[in-house]
Amino acid sequence: MQINRQAGFTLLEVLLVALLMGLAASAVTLSISSAGPEQVLNKQAQRFMAATELVLGETVLSGQFIGIVVDETQYQFVLYNEGKWVPIEQDKMLATQQLEPGIKLDLILDGMPLMQEDEEQDSWFDEPFIDELSAEEKIKNPRPQILLFPSGEMTPFELRFTTVDDRRQPIESLVVGDALGRLSLGRFDDQA
Repeated sequence: MQINRQAGFTLLEVLLVALLMGLAASAVTLSISSAGPEQVLNKQAQRFMAATELVLGETVLSGQFIGIVVDETQYQFVLYNEGKWVPIEQDKMLATQQLEPGIKLDLILDGMPLMQEDEEQDSWFDEPFIDELSAEEKIKNPRPQILLFPSGEMTPFELRFTTVDDRRQPIESLVVGDALGRLSLGRFDDQA
């Protein structure tokens, strides 16, 4: 008489394979999600670009002037309203964006003076705007370094996001904005 032996896997073998697959999947997930400083820097730069493109489109549609205030560790969007720059706080994406620890911003403007010689005195760049504000007024009504115009143009700039890697070597990500309202991660001529 022959004993029929069933072919297949025991419950223990199936559980062991499932455990190994779970460990492998979690290792892959951890290696993908543990972004290095360069990925974090690029993510911050891309977030800035996306918000700026959104706001630039809004200036064209609304006809309002919007500016960007850049500090060493944060940036925020401000709206020109009734002779003052007012922070935009209704939208989470446009409220003050604090950068992750260790990331610094360095802004370089492509020389656009506040007052042109042939400009009339009654413009919104006139004397009260140029006067130095108190510290409290600077918080309530911050002055932007980058202006976004209703025509779709903006102040040309280079915004450098910098940090250091694990070996303490500096790394950076550069956002460039031109006068026509175009934004680029890196220089425009580097992308050709």
